Amino acid sequence: MHLSWRAAQDAAFLAQSRVTEVTVAYSIPIPLELLTTGLRIWVKLRGPGNVGLSSDDYLMVWATFVGAAVCVSGLIYGPPYGFGRHKAALSDEQIETFMMGNYIFSHFYNAAIASTKLAVLALYYRIFVTLKFRIVVLTTAVFVILWLMTMEILLGLQCRPISRFWDPDVPGKCLNLVEFTYFTNVINLVTDIWIFSLPLPVIFKLQMSRNRKIALSFLFSIGLATCAISAARLSVVITQGSSDFTWAGVPLGILSAWEPLGGIFCANLPIIYRAVVTMLRNLKGSVSGQPSRMGDPNSQPYRDAEQSHRPWATLYNGSGARMDYHSEASATKARGEVTELRSISGNAIQVDQYFEQQVYHEGEETPLRPVPKGSS
Repeated sequence: MHLSWRAAQDAAFLAQSRVTEVTVAYSIPIPLELLTTGLRIWVKLRGPGNVGLSSDDYLMVWATFVGAAVCVSGLIYGPPYGFGRHKAALSDEQIETFMMGNYIFSHFYNAAIASTKLAVLALYYRIFVTLKFRIVVLTTAVFVILWLMTMEILLGLQCRPISRFWDPDVPGKCLNLVEFTYFTNVINLVTDIWIFSLPLPVIFKLQMSRNRKIALSFLFSIGLATCAISAARLSVVITQGSSDFTWAGVPLGILSAWEPLGGIFCANLPIIYRAVVTMLRNLKGSVSGQPSRMGDPNSQPYRDAEQSHRPWATLYNGSGARMDYHSEASATKARGEVTELRSISGNAIQVDQYFEQQVYHEGEETPLRPVPKGSS
């Protein structure tokens, strides 16, 4: 009786599965990464101003590709080969294939994390033109590149020969996996906090209202939420030392897939948030059956749009800037205001406004003369 109860308990234990959970968790980031980066590219190429792509956009496309590859490799080598089930329920061939896929997954993870950081730093370099800040950004970028190179070298030398990583029967030795993962995650977490905190001092020195400073600070520091994922990942690193790693390692694998998504989303948000807000307004107008008032110069959305460009002109200029821009604004009744930033020489912001003023005397219907004016 006791033996049959124990056998039933063992059978129930071996039948436990988190495969569906793993599959869903690895699948969700892929469309979200592609969607946000695709919207970013659309805004840069087809949005107001048609400013074109910059180095940070190309880096983000690469980061998105590698981030999606993290999830794809997890889907290919994870659930089909026992990730989400107990190790005792798997064959030796399944375990070996899973560990081989885990090795590939680790390479993609390192590349995705570093590429996302570099894309964020390239964005900072483009929009904050203060010399001292750019030096800090470049120094941080060099550190990230060195971090990636170090991780790849350590991962390549983690086991000698490398085949011992997925086949424990091969003679050789490996580094302590738990210590290696802790080392990787601690540096990654500290770097995330540093990068997403970088623009805050610069933003608070800008000439704009306190509310706008707070809004911009929130927009750029929302990436600190990614640090929560890194911290959570650090808390489950201990599962790397579990003998039942195909079951106990599920939280670590899921967080590893979602961490690049957090960085990609937060890096895209400063570029796409206006387009998202506009689409939501238009969608709300379509659902309610009321036409959008975005084209009405007297409407609140139009006035908000008119004001929203000004801080960005200030943001582009920075303090002690070597690169300067001027803002060209045109208003149409159909689409509202369109603002484009273009480089100019010198060390100041130049604003050109062209309009025509017609002067009337009381009781007359014909203007005396048109007076063109310009202000700079």
